[in-house]
Amino acid sequence: MRWFKSAAGMLVVFCLSCGGGKDQSAIVVAIKADADQINPVTHVTAFGRILCTGVLPRLMESEFDTSTGLIRYSPLLAKSYEFSQDGKSLTYYLRTDWQWEDGVPVTAKDIKFTFELIRHPDVASPKKEHLQMLDDGGADHLDKAIEIPNDSMIVFHFKKPYALQLYDTNLQPGFLPYHILKDVKPSELRQHSFNSKPLSAGPFKIQAWKKQEQIVFVRNDHVPLPAKTERIIFRVIPEYTTRLTALKTGEADVMYPVNPQDVSDLRQSGIRIDVMRSRYYDYLGWQNIDQKIYHESDGKIIKPHPLFGDKRVRRALTMAINRQEIIDGFLGEFGRPAVSPISPLYKWALNDTLKPLPYDMDAAKKLLSEAGWIDHDGDGILDKGGRRFEFELYYDAGNERREFAALIIHKNLETVGIKAEIRQVETNVFYDNELKKNYDAFISGIGVTLQIDPTSEWHSDLQKNLYNDVSYQNAEVDRLIEEGKNVRSSADATEIWKKFQAIIYDDQPATFLFWRDEIVGYSPKIQNTHTSILGEIDKFWLWTISNGQ
Repeated sequence: MRWFKSAAGMLVVFCLSCGGGKDQSAIVVAIKADADQINPVTHVTAFGRILCTGVLPRLMESEFDTSTGLIRYSPLLAKSYEFSQDGKSLTYYLRTDWQWEDGVPVTAKDIKFTFELIRHPDVASPKKEHLQMLDDGGADHLDKAIEIPNDSMIVFHFKKPYALQLYDTNLQPGFLPYHILKDVKPSELRQHSFNSKPLSAGPFKIQAWKKQEQIVFVRNDHVPLPAKTERIIFRVIPEYTTRLTALKTGEADVMYPVNPQDVSDLRQSGIRIDVMRSRYYDYLGWQNIDQKIYHESDGKIIKPHPLFGDKRVRRALTMAINRQEIIDGFLGEFGRPAVSPISPLYKWALNDTLKPLPYDMDAAKKLLSEAGWIDHDGDGILDKGGRRFEFELYYDAGNERREFAALIIHKNLETVGIKAEIRQVETNVFYDNELKKNYDAFISGIGVTLQIDPTSEWHSDLQKNLYNDVSYQNAEVDRLIEEGKNVRSSADATEIWKKFQAIIYDDQPATFLFWRDEIVGYSPKIQNTHTSILGEIDKFWLWTISNGQ
């Protein structure tokens, strides 16, 4: 298998060099895996979100202020906005010179239509939380909550003022064309051809998408703010070493993520390194509920998971895993321990009294014994009520960081009498099964929201919050989330989020492994890059190619 993968890698390098060499007018981005789709309502992968921002219209541009931990907004499709005197209504005034690539104007109708799709139960959008505070008057539609006085004006009405009104209405990946999708049944949206050949009103338009090979974006000259570069090619190269070689040889101009151990060598090769700090954390997800019973009852019956339903067990698992060894061995200076889902970047909300649970095998064994897990038959594996403590541990194929972590986790858990069989799965298949709660245990990661809103990952409503992949449920956490989201300003939520972190820390619904920096490698000829907390290749439509190259 190792030989086959290496041979496949060499084949990709050869193919990259075929056909008379690289097109010097195009920027080539080497990526690990393809996107699932280009649809801001239904996409799941982070790369799918990135592609949406390149081809679809957005209300406002975002900038993260590292000094305050808050987002600043500036005009884009919306030329201005204003709040009503009572703070319960937000009005956007739109430009009238923005068009879809077929010449049809982008209007307020497109924005409202997108929110209606997010709201529709047959779509099952993971972004439903953006609508929870809209004042719909209890109706099953948004006619009262979102008004369109005219094509260039849209008004959002809220139940009350709160800190995330701008954030929730700026559906960051973009909006959908009403005139193209209005007759599509919501239940068929995920399978619609638009998702692979979307109509553009962004800085780029899509020229071609050959699944699992490459996506070609070309400049869209039909919008007021077209891309600065003529063409960008996102090339799928699953093998990390092959992507790395492509960057070094100039067959690719941009690569992310770069493994920390390769940074020094790349710098010596003339590659420019940019770093995005601490927005992403990796975690070991433990399924908190018995998902078999959950699925068989259509979500009506919830019982604790037979292995991971006891928080003593989850705490023991965390203490049995040498998280610092994973950080030191793979991330080095580009990683730091994680104790909760609140990023260190949000200094105003961070509960810095919480320290990583120690790596302590003896304490882990004691907790497991207290929970009834003992090696009764002497075979080296803990058991309880006739069930052995063994499970399959999944991660996304091609992710060397998680492969490295999985091997250490396997070794550590074996020491305390737990058998974890490692399984790697193709990226899109992995994330699909993760969200469907088909795995008992998995290694995954989250990019935290740009303003604190842990609803989708940690709120108890498993039907609405699809990203709660470990099925964590805690009524006090639910209350704190709602309270923290609904305060008038972020500063008022500081103590709320500190309490939230303390409960998560105590319950250990997942083992928080580390916060990691995302490292991007750029050819020196690529200028005007913008790596930030908003994304590894944030604002890639502003990239230019240096004339000196």
